[in-house]
Order: sequence, then structure tokens, then C-alpha cells
Amino acid sequence: MRYAHNLSAPNFTIHNIDTVNVTRNKNYKHSYRGGRDKYGFIFVLKGALRECFLDNEIGEITIFEGEVLFIPRGSKYIGVYEEDNTEIKIVQFDLLDGALPEYLLTPFKIVLPNSCELIEAFFDPVSSSASKHPFYYLSCMYKLLWQIDEHYAKIPTKYVRLRPAIYELSELYMKNRPVAYYAELCEMSEAHFRRIFREFIGLSPIDYRNELRLKNAQTMLKSGEYNVTEAAEACGFSNLSFFIRLYKNRFGYTPKKE
Repeated sequence: MRYAHNLSAPNFTIHNIDTVNVTRNKNYKHSYRGGRDKYGFIFVLKGALRECFLDNEIGEITIFEGEVLFIPRGSKYIGVYEEDNTEIKIVQFDLLDGALPEYLLTPFKIVLPNSCELIEAFFDPVSSSASKHPFYYLSCMYKLLWQIDEHYAKIPTKYVRLRPAIYELSELYMKNRPVAYYAELCEMSEAHFRRIFREFIGLSPIDYRNELRLKNAQTMLKSGEYNVTEAAEACGFSNLSFFIRLYKNRFGYTPKKE
């Protein structure tokens, strides 16, 4: 028996990919006052780079070692290298036709667990012959965009800038970071961050973190491999009484009954 499956394709075609590797010292500036002529991913291999945007409400975004910034075509900005020997890798591309998803129309930090790997693939092909193949760099670019889409497509454009905080909270919910730390990750004031975080998630940043902690503690306790104190500590609760009270309020019974 024969089966057919119609694959959906992106409504754009990647065109004219190129890469740039740059090392500059502190206070060196570059300018795109007339607007960037390509879409670009900027990866900081070492040091720090601050981009000051001139044509939107974003203001400034600073990217540090290991971070990636996406900048759409047409963006107007000035870049300032923040440390000596700052090394960046840039992957640029254009579109032959179509348009990128709406959430890729404004600059923002790309937060992916394998960001470094995805960018380095453009600079270090798996084999010498791969780099000569016309589809190699296209495959790298579509893979990068696919990974980004997996993480960002479900987040409305208005809230995309929350992604670094949401990712940090999801992966490191046990860390006792202040709200100001998460706001800084998203390049926002604390007041603005608190407002749109609650607007999008429905909880304050701390209440959301506690929710993640409680759910993970519940999973630990149900496994039978942790006692109440161990589960509380592993999830970031230093006060056992506070943990028990929150747990009972959330689930309707104390953690000892799991």
C-alpha cells in the first residue's frame, strides 16, 4: 500500500548567504544608519557587543559571549564593541521571494540550547566537500530558522522579547534570581518586564517560577526517590515551611501525602 503526505513549505526562499568573522577592540563602532541590507545573525564568540537601534522602541541590546542576536533587513542601528578583542561571527542572508514570519521583523536575542552549534556549522563544515556543495549553507540556514521557529512561533510578536526570561526560568527554576535579573535578560526595565510578563503568562515572574518549582517537586516526590526536604531543596526552596504551605495551597494537600 502506498501512502502520501503533503509537506508544508515555508512561503519564502533563502538567497545569497554569506558569513563574516570580525575581531575588534573596545569602543570600535560600526553604523547602519541607512538600514541593514540583509537579514543577519550575530554570534559573539568572545567579548561583548552593544547595538543601539535608531528606528524603533527597542533602544539598545547588548550581546555577550555565547549569545546570538537576530537583526532584520532594513534595521537602522549603531554598534559599539564593549571589550578588547571582541570576536563575532555573522551569518547574513536575503530572500529571493516571500517574507519571514512576523516575529522575525524586529531585532531580538535568539535563545536556543544549541545556538553555538547552529552558527558554527556555517564556519566549520562537517567535511571539506560539504562546503563546496550548493545545498550545504542553505541546509544550515533552514535548520537554524526551523529551530528558531520551534521555540518562537507560538509566542506572539509582542511578547517575543520575553523568551530569554521564559527559557531561563524553565531551565533554571531552582535559581533564586531577582526579577531585575530576568528583566535585564530581556533588555527591559523591571516595571515593563513585570507588566508584559503577567500579561502574557498570567502570573508574576516569581509566581510562575514557584509554579514550575512545585510541579517539579511533585514529580520528584511521586518518583519515590526524594523525601520532602530533598525535593524542596532541589527545586530551590530554602525554607521548608514555606514550601509545604505553597504546596498545600497549590495541590490541596501536603507534600507528605504524595
